[in-house]
Amino acid sequence: MNREIYTYDNRRAAYNGFVDAAFKFIEEFQLISPEHWQRFVYQFESDADSDRGWKGEYWGKMMRGACLVYAYTRNQKLYDTLEDAIEGMIHAASDDGRISSYPRNNEFCGWDMWCRKYVLLGMQYFLDICQSDELRARVIASMRGQLDYIMAHIGPKAEGKKEINKATNNWRGLNSSSILEPVVRLYNLTGEQKYFDFATYIVDRGCTDIVNIFDLAYEDELYPYQYPVTKAYEMTSCFEGLLEYYKITGNERYKTAIVNFANKVLESDFSVIGCCGCTHELFDHSSVRQANTTNNPIMQETCVTVTLMKFFYRVYLLTGDTRYVDAFEISFYNAYLGAINTEKIIDSSVIEQYPDWIVEPLPFDSYSPLTAGRRGRKIGGLQRMSDMHYYGCCACIGSAGLGTLPMLQLCRADDGVALNLFIDGSASSKTPQGRALEIITVTDYPRDAKVALRLNLEAPERFALRIRDPYWSKTTIVTLGGKAIGEKVGGYIEIDREWKSGDELELELDMRIEAIRPTPYGSQVLMNEIIWEPDHMIPTFDREDPLASKHIAFRRGPIMLAQDSRLGYSLDEPTAFLVREDGYVDSYECTNELPYKAIVSLELPTESGRVTLTDYASAGKLWSDESRIAVWMLTK
Repeated sequence: MNREIYTYDNRRAAYNGFVDAAFKFIEEFQLISPEHWQRFVYQFESDADSDRGWKGEYWGKMMRGACLVYAYTRNQKLYDTLEDAIEGMIHAASDDGRISSYPRNNEFCGWDMWCRKYVLLGMQYFLDICQSDELRARVIASMRGQLDYIMAHIGPKAEGKKEINKATNNWRGLNSSSILEPVVRLYNLTGEQKYFDFATYIVDRGCTDIVNIFDLAYEDELYPYQYPVTKAYEMTSCFEGLLEYYKITGNERYKTAIVNFANKVLESDFSVIGCCGCTHELFDHSSVRQANTTNNPIMQETCVTVTLMKFFYRVYLLTGDTRYVDAFEISFYNAYLGAINTEKIIDSSVIEQYPDWIVEPLPFDSYSPLTAGRRGRKIGGLQRMSDMHYYGCCACIGSAGLGTLPMLQLCRADDGVALNLFIDGSASSKTPQGRALEIITVTDYPRDAKVALRLNLEAPERFALRIRDPYWSKTTIVTLGGKAIGEKVGGYIEIDREWKSGDELELELDMRIEAIRPTPYGSQVLMNEIIWEPDHMIPTFDREDPLASKHIAFRRGPIMLAQDSRLGYSLDEPTAFLVREDGYVDSYECTNELPYKAIVSLELPTESGRVTLTDYASAGKLWSDESRIAVWMLTK
């Protein structure tokens, strides 16, 4: 039984402009290189994580994203590279099926289960693109062997096994318990009851050895930043697994827990750029803390951004609630695109700290500033491999964020289709009667507020076309033949009619620039300090920065505007922006030549003239003090 309101049925997408360029950049710069994959496989042949590291996550984390990117590009060279990588990992298995980057005498601790999770996920995502039935069978056999080995050692203590939430010395079991997702997916592939039983065992343990986080989410009394463990990425990964489990069981308690968790994150820990965590990668009430200048500069981690994007996409399919699409889009156009290392800058911290390493640029930055600061401060999850090359967690996960884009753009329901994202190009799906449908989008969005749509169908058919009405657009208008059409229904403008090939619509969105002020909060207690040796978190007292209230941010459609020190003014001096009584700001076309390429560039009025701002994602790409940026800007 399908328990999702919408399904992904975008058979083919072809984009233009900077979105297509991003796919090609990541494919060429990172994914198509056999050297990366060979190096990552070698970590499993050499017990590379004998130091309890996480080099073993790299292969599967990047394989998942690479398969999603291939589904868009259909580049045979990329497929061949991924097939070779799969073969390499299959051959890395021991005779008993075990695949691990940890030595046998020190397994099931540290990040071992986390790394094994990603091997399974990487293989499972490869199955979605696999071109060989014979290889598909061998991949499934490998996954069976891997999970059977795990289940022989992990399980109830009464059976003489190690408990799942004790199979790590980090984050009270969140990272090891997140293997729930590939366990459920393998059950779906094989139908073997033992895998479902193991998934049930993991769910019943609740993902930590201190509290059942699924129960906390169901009870809906605490925010995630108030849980005893607040690691954002790993916790969200556990809820991704619960979502897969819910789809099998239909237990409404689990669906309630998933939706409650998603809503609580949006309410309490979602910044204006679409990420979480003002204390590195922890839930820490960042919705109210994001304008503090006293926050840790290592914040808003790219791993968190991508995981949120994937999770919100899945919760949207489950609920049909466009709030999650809105959130996905904010993340994509701001935190995500801003993290892509388009200039191929080498992180200076590696050069300074590890001069004997083989230094090279990575495709993604790991952390994103909010108040005045710079990109490229640190490589998240940095690990050196035996050949003196290095990599990081955010570099590996990044491609999965972009790869999720086509899956969310055009989704299918029993009675119609939903167009969620406005990207110049085309997307294909099926009508309710199973006929081919293509929607061609002509737009300069998000630069421009106008979107033209053309439907191509095999035959006329009546169905509901739902066009997302973003929360920031107060006066969205859809026209057909010059006449307004459709009605607002649950975050969409819905048009239920008989459609024929060649029908054309126009969408006009409200892209006035809205001023955003920080939320005052005074003081609070947070769970954002880690005591590493006994591995637990302790409460800390947090006081609002007096300077927070002196900051302002500007949203234009899905885009956050930002300052960049290259634009000719100091980020440390307050700017007296002119905000109208209705909370909006006038804007003017940029008259100055920019020192960098931007998606959006505008001039905003101030008491003394005008100031140039660009979109946040395009700013700060030098990763140095030469391009300091701020999305929360100091004002008078």
